[in-house]
Amino acid sequence: MWSLFTIQSRKLINREIISRKRVTRKLLLLSFLILFISYSSAAPVIESDVKLTNTTNANHPSWSPDSKKIVYAANQAIWIMNSDGSGQKKLYDGMAWEGEPVFNEDGSKIYFATESKKAFSARYISIHVMKSDGSEGVKLTETADSRNPAVSPDGNLVVYSSRVSGNYDIWTMSPNGTDNNRLTDAAGDESSPSWNPDGNTIVYSANGDIFTIGVNAVKPVQLTSDTYNNIEPSYSPDGNSIVYTSNVGGDYDLWILSADGSSHMKLTNDLSDERAPAWSPDGRKIAYISNKDGEFNIWVMTVENDSIELEEVDDDVPEVSEKVIDNEYMLKLRDYAANKPREFIGIVLLGSFLFVVLIVGTFLRKIS
Repeated sequence: MWSLFTIQSRKLINREIISRKRVTRKLLLLSFLILFISYSSAAPVIESDVKLTNTTNANHPSWSPDSKKIVYAANQAIWIMNSDGSGQKKLYDGMAWEGEPVFNEDGSKIYFATESKKAFSARYISIHVMKSDGSEGVKLTETADSRNPAVSPDGNLVVYSSRVSGNYDIWTMSPNGTDNNRLTDAAGDESSPSWNPDGNTIVYSANGDIFTIGVNAVKPVQLTSDTYNNIEPSYSPDGNSIVYTSNVGGDYDLWILSADGSSHMKLTNDLSDERAPAWSPDGRKIAYISNKDGEFNIWVMTVENDSIELEEVDDDVPEVSEKVIDNEYMLKLRDYAANKPREFIGIVLLGSFLFVVLIVGTFLRKIS
């Protein structure tokens, strides 16, 4: 629905000191009428929005295959907990940075990224694997930064991002770290790969947009195309939708995109940052991180799938007239601008917010 907020300007100086030809002896009167219009899009019914952790720098929640456990990173270590937030336990702390943990296909192992160092060499990020109890850790990658591991549904491949070729590309390898194969070779960085449940397609982010590519390295398909930063995609369990992060409104919120990129909807609308979404395998919940209480922590929402109604994606930036065509205040403002162009500066559209700026030399009572 449309919401309207107005700030009425005041007469600050006598209008006689305003000259249309010049203003040399007095302060220039600047009076702003701001029409703040926001559009609240439909959102799915969220039964609960629960904070699971109470720490700092929590990140990258990932579900176990049975949806009963969540593995995550916090304070440069790998942690695990029950899906309700109980039983939090540190699994691995190598006294360096550790992050981006994910379960394998049967929940028996956890893949993660950690900072490594060889003798006489600089530090780099490598992918490791360990048992789900934190034991028997093994390094799988060497030399160049490699991160963002994700295990295929059948457990036969691990997709990850690596800059062994210079910039971050999407690669696959066998679960033991052999048979490395590059899938993408673009000029920019590709990151945050996630498997489609069918095991044939991978979604990832590149240069602020969402792409998919087949495991046979066919041409990538671009799903989003706008000026915002669309990152951290993750498939729904049925493969029909993708939850991702975008800064369309200025801060980061969670969005849902159809698997073919044709429709989308905004899932959260807070004044904080919501990031790193992960859909539970049973399809009922989405885990994510948020700093809505000051620190980044793990949160979980329960979503009714029947309430998710995606809207068709319009890649074109809407004209102001398109966005407010049925709004009576905007129609009056249009007429005002046409009749008194000297007093009208223009309209500034910032994300979903519309700002109208006027310069007036006389008392502006109301145009509505």
